[in-house]
Order: sequence, then structure tokens, then C-alpha cells
Amino acid sequence: MSRILRNGENQITNGFSKSHLALDIVKKWYQQDTILAHSDGKVVMVQTGIKPIPGSTGNLSYGNFVKIKHEDGYYTLYAHLKDVYVKEGEEVKKGQEIGYMGNTGNAYGVHLHFEVRLPNNTRIDPTPYLDKDLPTSSRLLYYQSYDNNKKKWLPNVSIGSDEYAGNFGNALGGLYVDSLEVRVHDKTKGYWLSWVKNRNDYAGNLGNEIDGVQIKNAIYRVHLKNGNWLPWVSKVDDTKEGYAGIYGKTIDAIQIK
Repeated sequence: MSRILRNGENQITNGFSKSHLALDIVKKWYQQDTILAHSDGKVVMVQTGIKPIPGSTGNLSYGNFVKIKHEDGYYTLYAHLKDVYVKEGEEVKKGQEIGYMGNTGNAYGVHLHFEVRLPNNTRIDPTPYLDKDLPTSSRLLYYQSYDNNKKKWLPNVSIGSDEYAGNFGNALGGLYVDSLEVRVHDKTKGYWLSWVKNRNDYAGNLGNEIDGVQIKNAIYRVHLKNGNWLPWVSKVDDTKEGYAGIYGKTIDAIQIK
């Protein structure tokens, strides 16, 4: 059972990807259902009165929607609703009815468009949270890199800022990332190292160059030594779009938003 549907198990019709930073959900067997608040929080934005508008963009594309800020600083957003049951500024409880699934805005059939956002409004994969609590920390999250040339850890930079971790021209040898699971591809050894999470360990082998990075539930990119920034990555898999980097090409900086 999903905690965001009243009466049924959710069925995902469109998953989280680089081009779709959300989940499209229906009740199992393509049925409609009442939508519930994922967690306690405050309604910070509501849009109503929108009809189906295929091809629309911006907030209009969401149709009728509800956005809730939770005590941990994270947000959830529920879009394409037929009906909205709450108002902006209202305090809601986990499991409270907030609307009914619909087909408004840029939608092609009745479903719920569900987003989970970091405190900085970056959209992350909602899949792990369909029936689980959101992360509990509202503090700023940081990351840092190890400079192989200078043989030291560089200063922390905050996730979601315009900063990046690294020194152009100097190879990265390790990464620390708060709260998110990360692993790196060791260019010297030619394989992916183990996943690490939080600051209990770092990703990498200090002194060995990194040529690939994967971070779960984040949007990130890397800079190549003597090259440029590569495109942003938002998923983790075995395809070339599922990691940041190019095998054989040394990474000298990383940015996470």
C-alpha cells in the first residue's frame, strides 16, 4: 500500500528520469483514488481552476496542485489533481486527504504527478519514499573532494549552491558527501568501488584518479581535467546517462545541486 493513496496500492506509470523528475502514479489497475499528504507539514502553494492543457509549461503544466513543506525542510508536490481539498497556509497531517487524482494541466490521462524536493527545491527520486518517511535533517548538506596533487581534502561546499568541489587541473582522488549514497569509478584499477553513505567513509582510493561518479537521489555533474563540464546527471544505472564522467578521462571537479 502507498501512503499517498487512500484506498489502493500505487502503480507507477512513468518513473523518475533525467527528463521526468517525478513519478506518475495511479491506483493499481489504472484506477483513480484520493490523494493523501505524505507527512505532516504546511501547505505552501496551491493552484486550482486549471483544466487539461496539453503542452503547457511552467506551473500551468502541473494543473491543479498542492505543494507541502515538511518539518524536515523537504517538500512534496502533488499535481494534475481534479479537486483540491486544502488551502495555502493550512497545516496538514500525515494521511490527511488533500485532493483527488485528475487530468489537469499538461497531462494525458488521469494520474498523480508526485515530486519530492530537497530543502533547496532540487527534485530527487521519490521512489524510496512512497511508503517511507522523508529524511529528517533540514540542515545544509555538504560535500568535499580530495585533491591528489595537493594531497589534501579541499574545503566543504554546500549542495545546491553555485560552488563546486575540486581544483581545475588537479585530479580528484576521493569524495565525501553528506546523507547521500555515492560511489566512484577508480581510473587506475578500472572498476567501480563500493557504495558509501554519510561521512563514515569516503568514496575513492586517495592517490588514484577518478573517472566516474554515481550519486543516488541527486542531480550532479563533473568537470574533466583539461576539458569542460559534462551534462547534469539525475539517475544511477549502467547506461552512459547513469553516471557522471567518461571512462579513461580524469575528473578534477564535481558539482551537486
